[in-house]
Amino acid sequence: MVSNLNDKQTNSPLRHALLTFAGFMLIFLLYAIAVQVTDVNLEKLQQPTRQQQLLLVLRQLADPNLTDPDLLDFTLGAESGPLQLSQTTRDTINLILETIFMALIATTIGTVLAVPVSFTAARNLMRDVKAPLAAIMLALTLLPIGGGIGFFLAKWMLSLAETANQQVLVGVVGTVIAGGALWPLLQMNLGLEMDAGFSGQKLAVFLVRGLAALLLSLFLVSSLSHLGARAGIWLLDKGIILGAIGNFIKVIGEFFLLALPSLMGLLGAFVAVALGSTYGQELVLRIAEGRARAITAVLTVTGTAIFVYAIGAGLNWLYQFDNPANWTTIPATVVGIVLGTGSLFVAPKRPFAIGNAIYAISRGILNTLRSIEPLIMAIIFVVWVGLGPFAGVMALTLHTIAALGKLFSEQIEGISEGPIEAITATGANQLQTITYAVIPQIIPPYIAYTLYRWDINVRMSTIIGFVGGGGIGFLLSQSIRLLQYEDASVMMLAIAFVVSALDYISSKARTRII
Repeated sequence: MVSNLNDKQTNSPLRHALLTFAGFMLIFLLYAIAVQVTDVNLEKLQQPTRQQQLLLVLRQLADPNLTDPDLLDFTLGAESGPLQLSQTTRDTINLILETIFMALIATTIGTVLAVPVSFTAARNLMRDVKAPLAAIMLALTLLPIGGGIGFFLAKWMLSLAETANQQVLVGVVGTVIAGGALWPLLQMNLGLEMDAGFSGQKLAVFLVRGLAALLLSLFLVSSLSHLGARAGIWLLDKGIILGAIGNFIKVIGEFFLLALPSLMGLLGAFVAVALGSTYGQELVLRIAEGRARAITAVLTVTGTAIFVYAIGAGLNWLYQFDNPANWTTIPATVVGIVLGTGSLFVAPKRPFAIGNAIYAISRGILNTLRSIEPLIMAIIFVVWVGLGPFAGVMALTLHTIAALGKLFSEQIEGISEGPIEAITATGANQLQTITYAVIPQIIPPYIAYTLYRWDINVRMSTIIGFVGGGGIGFLLSQSIRLLQYEDASVMMLAIAFVVSALDYISSKARTRII
């Protein structure tokens, strides 16, 4: 025994030395391959021609074309006229402002959209979301129905508002009437007592009033959007300030006219999923085991068929198959029947961790979008909307959603569990838990991350201009291609100044907030 112990003590230092040597050789080999792959050649640094070219470029960068005549000649006492900003400097000021506002719009829209996404990508919020199979499948079944109802209701109200607003006076009167009728409806529905004795008649009244309020709200938004677009067009030629305000109002109106059907479709789909999961769970928990199993099987067939059909329809839209039915109807029918039959062997009241699936899908989408550089996104959007800052704003917005969605979700995962447990113990549902236990803890870091993201977007917007995404990057790339380094130096100074200023401002703001 003593001999074996001594052998182990003797071998331990030797083994440690061998492992250390092997690790050192592995690191050495890794860097040797890296130097070979990256073509590091120190002899190029000593070539006289390359040194002369470097010196020429550095001297040109050190003499930015800020003024006309040249500021350097003026300081050296050369004969010159009055000192004025050069055309390059004026262009740089205009484009650096464009760059800042591109980043501002992208950060604002991206933050608004990243906030709801972050809740679905937070593991601690999603891990406890469970539901029986029937509730999940009923939610999938109702999803396209709710989305379609919301979409077509919005289209209908947009068409009605367009007809009413062909004459401005009729549109204004209709908007006032819709707004005046909407408020009493909302007050009556909010004042309706929904106690344990909530009768069927009260429920019918509540639903009718709710539908009327929804239609009036859609008509009001549609009519205001039409009137806003018209008012914006009228203000465009009323001067610089009023023209800018008019263009802003016009863009907002056109945005709602364009996006309202999609937004209502998403809202309708969300409501349908929420209702389907809630009532599907209540249904299978209240009825007998046999009936619950049969209902689960039927819902599994329909829900799976809709899900598979949607995937096949998306692939067919992208690849345009010769026989679409082979990718839509046939797989949906077969997979639906197979999984429906399999659901008969699953306990109908057993809860499934659907939250983990939602978390995995959300994180996967965010990671995929983050892996695509904004430069690549800008190329795609340039093809879609053309050259200019609008393409850059869309690219930055998409990347901001992915980046902030991940940062926000990780912040949620790091919050204190005490308030969540306290709110949950009172019987609060998921929405109430998020409202009263999660949101108060995440507001300061959310604001800080948003400011930091604005700083990042300013720097990114200088790069996406290289592919026509607007901002100062387009002019900078043009100057570099034409070897106009004095002009490029002006833009580099402007970028450095703006980034430094925004970094200082955002740092001070984050310090105060956190």
